[in-house]
Amino acid sequence: MILEKRFGDGIMHIMPADHMIGDKRKFIKCLKFGEEMADKGFLVTYGIIPDRPETGYGYIKIGKKIYAKGKIIGFYGEGFTEKPSLIKARHYLKTKRYLWNSGIFTYKISVLLEEVRRYLPEVYHGVSQYLRSKNRAYFEKIPAISIDYGIMEKTRRICVIKSNFGWDDVGTWLALERYFKKDSNNNIFIGNIIGLETKDSIIYTNNMPVRLYGIKGLVVVASPDGVLICRKERAADIKRILKTERERRL
Repeated sequence: MILEKRFGDGIMHIMPADHMIGDKRKFIKCLKFGEEMADKGFLVTYGIIPDRPETGYGYIKIGKKIYAKGKIIGFYGEGFTEKPSLIKARHYLKTKRYLWNSGIFTYKISVLLEEVRRYLPEVYHGVSQYLRSKNRAYFEKIPAISIDYGIMEKTRRICVIKSNFGWDDVGTWLALERYFKKDSNNNIFIGNIIGLETKDSIIYTNNMPVRLYGIKGLVVVASPDGVLICRKERAADIKRILKTERERRL
């Protein structure tokens, strides 16, 4: 709504901050293709061609082809899937009809507002009232729902651009395993760390010495602000503890 007021109708790109893009030239080409599709009235998302049966990402199933430009193809979206089991992830990889949901979107402002008004009227009217009045009470009443659940799982205007620009979500501590060399015990140590009889663990410290003995399969993060300890298989779920902490503060 602020963009529309300031610039009029146009195309907007939405990108998470904790992703890495390998091939910037391919990425920009996909975004330009996405702008074309958004201008035709589609809500555009970028599906990443999976190279492994990943259980930590959401997936999107692609349907019939809409339009192609060179090697870049846009498909109708046939539904989003949350993080799957390993069996399902292997099936998705085999079918080649499921892509990783990158969480990167391209929208025409007017089209997005139209879909928000249709599927999330409480959000639309709550934001409208807040922007008119600047009364925080209106903002606090707006339902907390992501655009994935609120719009993308309901709309019939999805275009999925099949993308291969070297994308990686580095928003969890497990991502360090893809970028740092492991020691002989399958550990990743970053910082002032000494570990004895420590295996299959990720340890990161910021200006704090960390000493470990006899642990296996853990993520340990130490900083002056606090210490996080969790099992590696639960690393993707640490938002739950952050939510609990926020609720306690309230």
